[in-house]
Amino acid sequence: CERSEVCPPEAALPLSAAMLAALLTAVVVQGALASPWRSTPWQRELLNGLQDDARHRSDIAAPALEEVVSGGEFRSALGDCAGPDLAELPAAELAQRLREEVATVEVVSGFQADGFEMSLSEAIHGPGFFESSWQVGVRQGQNFSGGERWYGIQDDVETKVYGFRPFSHHGYPQIMPEASERTPYFMANLFRVDVGSPLYGDVSVVLKPSLAAEAGVVSCADTGGWTGMCNSSDTSWMPDGYKPKCSAYKKSNGLGTLKSFDHLLLANAAYWRVPLSRVACRLLAPWGQTPLVGSDLIHYLEVMPAAELTFPSAVKFVIGSFPDLFGTSTGAKLQEWCATKGWVLLWSLGLNLGDDDGPANFWTAVSLGDEGAWTASNRRVVDPVVLARTSAAFNGTSPQRPSPQGLGAKFEAAWQGANVTRRVAAAANHSVSNVTWALSWSDLMELLPADLRMLPLQAGFCSDIENCVGTNPSGDCLCYRAGIETAEVVI
Repeated sequence: CERSEVCPPEAALPLSAAMLAALLTAVVVQGALASPWRSTPWQRELLNGLQDDARHRSDIAAPALEEVVSGGEFRSALGDCAGPDLAELPAAELAQRLREEVATVEVVSGFQADGFEMSLSEAIHGPGFFESSWQVGVRQGQNFSGGERWYGIQDDVETKVYGFRPFSHHGYPQIMPEASERTPYFMANLFRVDVGSPLYGDVSVVLKPSLAAEAGVVSCADTGGWTGMCNSSDTSWMPDGYKPKCSAYKKSNGLGTLKSFDHLLLANAAYWRVPLSRVACRLLAPWGQTPLVGSDLIHYLEVMPAAELTFPSAVKFVIGSFPDLFGTSTGAKLQEWCATKGWVLLWSLGLNLGDDDGPANFWTAVSLGDEGAWTASNRRVVDPVVLARTSAAFNGTSPQRPSPQGLGAKFEAAWQGANVTRRVAAAANHSVSNVTWALSWSDLMELLPADLRMLPLQAGFCSDIENCVGTNPSGDCLCYRAGIETAEVVI
């Protein structure tokens, strides 16, 4: 592969179905602005050219996608994970079902709450939008190693692969307007990982669907990983399990969008040498029924939104890592940030690896679980304290919906219990084990009503994917609503 290459054309159906069109309709209510986003002239030109090109490449790939979903391996795997009724659908209908689910996936970006680039402090005290590493660096006076090393490589990827505007000095933006031509990296969470983007931080922000669909420039795979594995003369350092098919990643076959993406789905499968049925089972079967393996965590679509991600309108909700932040002062800052912005905050047990293994990253993910059935990755709960300060409410009529009375006190008791657990471990000079965090999570689930547990959106479950966060086990949708005072929120 050459550095300027990016993804192949292996499939796609026309995106004309009425349901998909409805899913992608932008209805900005909470935190609405006159425009959902602000882009530079270069970014707008990039997006304008991409939309038609992606649609064309997706359309001509339709027969290949239908061929894959009609194949014996795909139908057998889907039958095992989601049942024979789904697996026996006609190829065109099955491809459309897959497309509709992809249109609902969360587009997420992770950062370390106490990190040195984007961080919780930067989010709270910064310029009021989600910053790229270039923007944070310019604000903090970094010299970016003079544009050498990784900074030069990242600059090449963003200009030669994605088409963003070059800096006046390679790998070294001098002023904020230059840095603002670049955007943060996001991922389309195809495997519906419960904690969002665990390889990149303990906080994950979820982008508004309209913004992701209209402004997202999408690559079939992680471009940083591609640079290391396919654009380097020395690959002897690569861990086992990182052997992509580099020829499947070609710019001549185009990038894509989150409205025209079928060619990217098949390119992703070809690049990683995995069957498309892996992601289909996570998307089409009940959440968590198909356990994750470590390699699933790196098989995402990479997304760069060509827009300024202004707070609060660009963000739909936030996910915090329970083992890393629950019961901490940093976790309390995360709660306050979300409440101030009007965002729902979810907590997730996530990977729960334990401190002995250290945080997971792109280059360690494949080893997690030794490629066996590892985690259901289906553990989320709503923070009721933050929820009461937002406009979000459950819109169903289930008699099991919990009452708000007493929830704050119960949640605070769990919070203080986690804080004590951390302090006791620190006093004994050891970390809290992942077994302890799993037990603490179970205790919290027993303490809170079951209907505060959250499932991600699936196609057809909620009518408004722009403003709905997900569903609870009773099928009620948790959605932001216009004109609601926080005191009226029903939990």
